[in-house]
Amino acid sequence: MTFPARSIDGQVREQTGLLHTPHRPAPAGGYPVVVYGHMTTGGGPRSAPSASDPGHPEWRRMSQGDVLCDGLLARGIAVLRPDYEGIGGPGIHPYLIGASLAESMTAMMDARATFSASLGDAWVAAGHSEGAVAALWASVGTEPRGAQLRGTAAFAPVTRLDLSVRTARALPLRIGGFGVLPALIGLMIRGGAAVDPRIADLVAHDGLSARASAHWADLESLCLTELSAASSWGGLAPAAISGSRRRELFEALDRVFRANDVANLDGFRAPVRVDAALFDEVAPAPLSRALLRRYRSAGVELTTRWWPTHHSGTMHARFAPSEAVDWIAARLASAT
Repeated sequence: MTFPARSIDGQVREQTGLLHTPHRPAPAGGYPVVVYGHMTTGGGPRSAPSASDPGHPEWRRMSQGDVLCDGLLARGIAVLRPDYEGIGGPGIHPYLIGASLAESMTAMMDARATFSASLGDAWVAAGHSEGAVAALWASVGTEPRGAQLRGTAAFAPVTRLDLSVRTARALPLRIGGFGVLPALIGLMIRGGAAVDPRIADLVAHDGLSARASAHWADLESLCLTELSAASSWGGLAPAAISGSRRRELFEALDRVFRANDVANLDGFRAPVRVDAALFDEVAPAPLSRALLRRYRSAGVELTTRWWPTHHSGTMHARFAPSEAVDWIAARLASAT
């Protein structure tokens, strides 16, 4: 599906996404809807889940939410899955920039009547990893026209990236099997450059090393698996990414992280559920616990569940989807 959405520069541009509808007649008020945000797949058109197939090198991450979506469809709930700005549409993908991710979620819900007359107004925002950031930000922004947010389901949301990246970027050696780490840092810098001209200037003038600069264009043309290879960003030690102005670069990037951290959100319009992983290598448990404490202290109506798995494992059938589908369906029950 295609739909209009406001880009980070304020211009309205076309984005893309997927629509799944249940194999049963819609109720009188239309199918209740879940808008699901996918985990990180990359930063350009090659990384769009809506244009992929099982032969794509990024298929594992692109299909990470399928178990949850299958469970929702079986309950009579339709699912919208946006690709995000710069992935399913023109421009740069503002990686982990909350306002851009939220716009993709809410704009797709806003356009629901153009996809199908059988989509109703009740909805839940959901997502995994980067998609969890999208869902949480979408839950505090402007409500889509005529829609009624009933809940937010965030699976392994990332938080306090300033702390995680500070530790990671100091690693002086390339670690085999962990090429995704420098690839993600590259995507974070590119996302920061999309919203902060200072970072964009540093990228062009000594903020990056010569080797990182040589792979800058890869961030738009390759998916995350390809970026993680030794022939691209995965061939860099994290400490070898930055150039002579590294301190300025990461100070500016830290400011972007803090401005977009889901821990600072308030004004949730509906109850929130967070599923977290005890052995999460991307959203470490201590940081996730601090996020949950902050939400509780702020009075968020919060449901939490911890799973004995890693970051991607959260979405395996025996973990979060096994309970989250019931929670989401209960939030939408009055709409069915």
